[in-house]
Amino acid sequence: MLNKEFLDWQEETFKAIELWTIRLKNEALKQDTYKGAINYLEINYPSPICTHEGSPSEQFQSVIRYMFEEAKKMVYDEAQLQEIKHGKSN
Repeated sequence: MLNKEFLDWQEETFKAIELWTIRLKNEALKQDTYKGAINYLEINYPSPICTHEGSPSEQFQSVIRYMFEEAKKMVYDEAQLQEIKHGKSN
């Protein structure tokens, strides 16, 4: 029983991490430029903890920081798909 509950919790947590990462990206893309979106993610990036014990709460904080990194990568990927706008020559 406990094992099933724990596995269900893990699955829900993995899905939530994925959804929140996408939400972070979407929130960042509300900025005026892609550079602004990256800056938004960098400004809101959680500070690392000072200890290195690797406790579950410290590992969870690492997951949150990686979510920001993944959101930043998603913004970069979207920006790189944009067409280059060349000025018209007269």
